Amino acid sequence: MNVIGENIKKNRLKNQLSTRDLAKIIGVSHTAVNKYEKGILSPNKKMIRKMARIFKVKTQKLVTDSSVQINIKDMKYRDDEKITKKNKDLAEYLTKEKLEKYSKLLEYFPDERFRYFEIEKFRENVHSLADIEQIASNVRRKLGVGDLGVFNLLELLENNGLIILFIEPMTGFTAQEGYILEKYLFITLCTESTGDKERISLSNELARLILDIKDPDLSIDRVITRFTEEFLISREIIFSDLGKKRKKLSFYELVKLKEKYRLSMATIILRALHLKIITENEKIRLFNSMKTHNMEYETIVEIEREKSMKLEKMAIEAVLEKYIDHKKGAEFLNMENKEFLDIIGEGKISL
Repeated sequence: MNVIGENIKKNRLKNQLSTRDLAKIIGVSHTAVNKYEKGILSPNKKMIRKMARIFKVKTQKLVTDSSVQINIKDMKYRDDEKITKKNKDLAEYLTKEKLEKYSKLLEYFPDERFRYFEIEKFRENVHSLADIEQIASNVRRKLGVGDLGVFNLLELLENNGLIILFIEPMTGFTAQEGYILEKYLFITLCTESTGDKERISLSNELARLILDIKDPDLSIDRVITRFTEEFLISREIIFSDLGKKRKKLSFYELVKLKEKYRLSMATIILRALHLKIITENEKIRLFNSMKTHNMEYETIVEIEREKSMKLEKMAIEAVLEKYIDHKKGAEFLNMENKEFLDIIGEGKISL
């Protein structure tokens, strides 16, 4: 196995360097760097120390095999033609780095302990936009929530077996999906600046996974946008909050609903329009007012990003069930031993 070459490549990608970038910094040709990574040529000790300093890691990290072999099945990228090879390599590296922990932890548990996301169970056929409201209701029901709204989408999808990963935004990358250990479906998304945008992005990816559009004339983007809107804001909940018919809406109401639904005011306005709670003229009035005020109404309330707890819960349970020791649990979560012991209730309490 080409341990040093793999470690050089991993650290190069982590530092967002091309082979030419690294070659220039360490004073060799990019061909030499390619040969290092492929195991054709071995860097000498001086060169290894030099690269370790550049990557800000200990020399041992470049010469020791500390990886878990990840077998990713059916890896797919959204907008594959738009992403450069460099960014695709980086996205794959960052995804594999995060998946290593999930893969290793899952193998400590009995097979039946964790659910996996069964796409066929959630699959829905779309023949027209008129189908989407019922489809959104079906999906909420299958996920275990009714028509009162989806308030923590990340947790809901994780509880239904989906592994969700976030990486820093990069040009051309939208999302990727695949399987680890044959059956555990994961999706990787870019982090968004606010929680409401991230919820939209996550719901959009759910739509791409489960919706089968039967009419070739239907716009995929339009279907996905409408699904997300109807999935996250049910007819029942918005009728309860706004009524079935309104001449005007106030920004006070919209701010309060943004806090409640954890979605942008623009999304709420469009949902109200599509349910004919408001007219097209009222939608235009609201959007023009927001534009006049440079969208400052949207910034009155900032929606926090939802936090993934899946890995944390798995590591804690693995320790409590004695599949692994607390030091290994702390390592999985990048914590100090004392911090981890405090979390599981086994830390020392000073009186």
